[in-house]
Amino acid sequence: MGKVGTGWSRTTSAQIRKALDTVVSPKQKLTKTIRKPKATWVEPKFYADIEYRDITSEGLLRASSFKGLSKGTRRS
Repeated sequence: MGKVGTGWSRTTSAQIRKALDTVVSPKQKLTKTIRKPKATWVEPKFYADIEYRDITSEGLLRASSFKGLSKGTRRS
């Protein structure tokens, strides 16, 4: 649904990488194959908490901001 424009820092990036390193997968878990030879695939165990103001007519998030990463059951 687009890219997150704010709320991300080097510290946050390092924390997320450390968390994702715990769920590395030998192959991608997507229904549509994506060719990214240098990609690191992970098990879908985390959800990004994103705040946004609106959804555009193209279906993209408007004024999106990263709020954190959560593990477990998806919240709506």
